[in-house]
Amino acid sequence: MARAKLGIDGKNPEQLFAYSTNLIATIALPAGVAIYATPEPSVVDFNLTHNALGTGINLIASLESALEAARANLPVLVENHEDSIRDRAAYVDETSEGDPTKIPLSGFAVAGTPGTPIGPLTAPENVTAVMSNFPGVVKTACKPKDGAKTYLTECREHIDGTAWVQCSVGPRKSDNGGLTSGKKYAFRMAAVGAAGTSPWSSEIVCMAP
Repeated sequence: MARAKLGIDGKNPEQLFAYSTNLIATIALPAGVAIYATPEPSVVDFNLTHNALGTGINLIASLESALEAARANLPVLVENHEDSIRDRAAYVDETSEGDPTKIPLSGFAVAGTPGTPIGPLTAPENVTAVMSNFPGVVKTACKPKDGAKTYLTECREHIDGTAWVQCSVGPRKSDNGGLTSGKKYAFRMAAVGAAGTSPWSSEIVCMAP
């Protein structure tokens, strides 16, 4: 007497779900219903475990995708928060006026005595300019530079002979607003330290959103 072949050995979850989907579809055809009118487990119970497997597969795929995205974004989050810590330290330096008894009250330790002073700064590197989510605003940034206390950003329409104008003064990442949507702009940055202002970076072009 013939018996049904299980067909479940060696299948991964996705293959098992696909196999089960075919079982459900086939037994629901008129020819199948004519013979197997009251299947065991019932249609409801069979579909319950089938759907639970599908939900589990989809959940894992979703979590893996979210985990991959989170891992890819983590360096950006670290970099952004390091910038926040640098800005907080600069604020503490200014507010404490260098008093070593006040600095620890901010949570920071007192830095050791500086060694060889940092000389003139070189031009900022890895300058980027990208559209923001707001009309007329372009985000600029550059690689952190040791010894820089602040950064200057200038922009101009991307037309030969157009004069440069100051867009922002502050952290190495800034939002530059007041631009005309649809126009291309060139941006450049300089770092400011104890020895003065660095040379300007190479310009980079971005269209204002």
